[in-house]
Amino acid sequence: MKCWNCSTENPAGAKFCSNCGQPQQRACPNCNTVNPAGAKFCNNCGFNLQTLVISNQSPVSSPQPPVSTPRDSLVEKFMTKEVAAKLDAARMSKAVEGERRIVTILFCDVKGSTLMAEQLDPEEWAEIMNNAFEYLIKPVHDYEGTVARLMGDAILAFFGAPLAHEDDPQRAILAGLEIIESIEQYREKIQKQYGMDFSVRVGLNTGLVVVGNIGSDYKFEYTAMGDAINLAARMQTAADPNTIFIAENTQRLVTGVFEFEDKGLTEIKGKAEPVHVYRVLEAKRGAIRTRGIAGLVSPMVGRRREYSTLLQITDDVKMGHGSSVAVIGEAGLGKSRLIAEWRKAALMDTGENQLRWVEGRCLSYGSSMAHHLSADVLRALVGAPAGATEEETHAALLTVTEKLFGAEKKEVYPFLGHLLGVKLEEDMAARVKYLDGPALQAKYVAAYKRFLQKCAESSALIIICEDIHWADPSSVELLSQVNAIVAETPVVFAFITRPDKDAPGWKLVTQAREIAGAGMTELHLAPLSEKDSQELVTNLLEIETLPENARQLILAKAEGNPFFVEEVIRMLIERGNLARQNGEWIVAKPINTIDIPDTLQGVLIARIDRLPEDAKRVLQIASVIGRKFQVKVLAQVLAAEQERNA
Repeated sequence: MKCWNCSTENPAGAKFCSNCGQPQQRACPNCNTVNPAGAKFCNNCGFNLQTLVISNQSPVSSPQPPVSTPRDSLVEKFMTKEVAAKLDAARMSKAVEGERRIVTILFCDVKGSTLMAEQLDPEEWAEIMNNAFEYLIKPVHDYEGTVARLMGDAILAFFGAPLAHEDDPQRAILAGLEIIESIEQYREKIQKQYGMDFSVRVGLNTGLVVVGNIGSDYKFEYTAMGDAINLAARMQTAADPNTIFIAENTQRLVTGVFEFEDKGLTEIKGKAEPVHVYRVLEAKRGAIRTRGIAGLVSPMVGRRREYSTLLQITDDVKMGHGSSVAVIGEAGLGKSRLIAEWRKAALMDTGENQLRWVEGRCLSYGSSMAHHLSADVLRALVGAPAGATEEETHAALLTVTEKLFGAEKKEVYPFLGHLLGVKLEEDMAARVKYLDGPALQAKYVAAYKRFLQKCAESSALIIICEDIHWADPSSVELLSQVNAIVAETPVVFAFITRPDKDAPGWKLVTQAREIAGAGMTELHLAPLSEKDSQELVTNLLEIETLPENARQLILAKAEGNPFFVEEVIRMLIERGNLARQNGEWIVAKPINTIDIPDTLQGVLIARIDRLPEDAKRVLQIASVIGRKFQVKVLAQVLAAEQERNA
């Protein structure tokens, strides 16, 4: 008998294919009727059997054709409305067809699935796997990845296409960790019910793919997968049960954010050279991605005016005058560096007037996490350590509110505790239990204000809200009301953001402008001048003999963006063009051309993806023409394309 999935000839009566492991009788998930091999629709109820889990074969050697996915499919079942809307927009626009993108590829499969399937009825195995897919698919969607393919016991997912983010490697690893953690309960259930060890393994790699045609609904098919996807599949195969293995291509992009076990150089089938492999252990508590190059430092350049303004704000708040400040600039222009220098200077000498510095941070994937920013600021205010557990946060909040308010803590503590999501004592929980949404929000605001005012009695406060272009709407609503205290309290709210006026977080800037009796300062960062950029390169490398053509290539590629300067230099070091010799940097290999570093691809593509489709298409065509050209050339090419599409 011929396998319905891979056409391999199997012995008569075989329950599973000897090549791909697929059941040769297919149980309908709608009515449980067992259908013959190759049946496309159930012969009892007409259910479309093509929507069941598909090929067990790895796409490394033979990518399978797309299978139509209905709206009620497993993929959509665990998808949030926000992600569904973004995928719909990408599908309708067909904006990513034929694009080359740096993508982080995630493979996840069930270890030993063929052996387990042989011991079970096909209906039982289908039910086990279809239930398991919830634990495999949902974390991918939570971090806005795309499930590219369902296989018999596995999923293939992409982070970076069609939805691009500047931290896709980090999102992919977080999704993998969540898969491993969340499926543990299901694993225990299968062990108890069937006596089998239901373990999963995850493999990741980051590299170039070409996005092909977008299919119907949320089914995406990728063509020209190439070496990047092959290596991701090999990482999954090499991984131990319930672990995540990643290639060095991914690890170098997330250094400092996760704990790793170095597995060393590993021989990988199909690779001429051994590959450096890492096992992901866990996310570092409170860790954020850091910029800069280890061993290379430079004084801050090109921000003297903005720096002086922030120092004046420090002096004012020490004198009892609160205010708001917004530091606005595109990615990589040095917002975080400016804030770091401000912090260093502000805390260097507080004199008699004590000053307290507090930071809260938004996450690129945190916009759907209610009160993420407001809770992050509050945890810092109560002194909970970075990445604190619920118990640690609860203890810190209780200690601080008792110290500041004594018996009156009942007017503040339960509402701040509820905001932080900690388990409250029964009498305190009762004060929150029956409040509806508006009433609870009012209590949050009142308690937050009162708490800040009490804190500011002993020391002036500077509260940094980082990356508010990613702020969650609930935090924006709360903090936009709390911010009003700067008119009467020695508190500074500093909002660090990109100039994204459509983001919910921009409301914090506009609301701050309207606070009567308080100052509002806006600092807009521009790209560095050519002189400042040259100074930055010289400070970082200290190579007076750096050829002028190489220096100009670096400056032209970075275009005044300090982060881009650093990443171009990092790429040249990794490629061996620049090397350390006798304590000095030298040019080890000629620098004739410079590509865009992989670390910048996500930042640039995510920004391009935000453009209207017409503008994005013009940009894509212009990039093919060249770096510099006459406008009339672009106009002629666009006109020719419109004629072809007419």
